[in-house]
Amino acid sequence: MKILTLLIPILFFSLSGLYGQCVKGNCFNGFGTQNWENGDFYEGSWQKGLPDGHGEFSWDNGDSYKGRFKDGKMNGQGRYRWKNGDWYNGDWKDGKMAGRGTYFWNKEAATYEGNYEDDKITQIETQPSQEVPEVSK
Repeated sequence: MKILTLLIPILFFSLSGLYGQCVKGNCFNGFGTQNWENGDFYEGSWQKGLPDGHGEFSWDNGDSYKGRFKDGKMNGQGRYRWKNGDWYNGDWKDGKMAGRGTYFWNKEAATYEGNYEDDKITQIETQPSQEVPEVSK
């Protein structure tokens, strides 16, 4: 019983950051806006109390995602922007980069377009140069 008495407050405080409040519309089945105590924010379609369909999620750390959701996870086409200026625009599956997409590294001003799986680049694609250098004789 003492363990249960100690676990209840711990569970309450650990889950309190997950508490959100629907501030507009229908955040169970429909279109609505929900704010969480930790500063996270979602506006979009809901199904069974989870983001499902098109919507926009902003995290308290400055990251954001705009696109498709399924069962509360990024799924389908969408664009994720990190606080540092990096972004990924492309396909998502179960909350991870999966399929075709473009990743931009802000600091390096570099872009990669190709295939992803489980948040990782799956193949490096190269294209032949349009200009073929002349061979020296």
